[in-house]
Amino acid sequence: MAQTQRKPVYIQPEHHDILRRIAYEQRCNISDVLDAVLEQADWETIAQDASNKPVQRARERGKSSKI
Repeated sequence: MAQTQRKPVYIQPEHHDILRRIAYEQRCNISDVLDAVLEQADWETIAQDASNKPVQRARERGKSSKI
């Protein structure tokens, strides 16, 4: 089987634990579970949420500096 080009990614600890449990139950690798999740993702919704994140973080920074 051909080796794929994969880049390292950071997965938050709580998400890593979920992926690890699924991989254990399905007897596969975490990377296989992550591939399946990414293949099923609604990328339009993710793109929309990602575009809103900078605005959301700016608001949060504004609130924390006033406290």
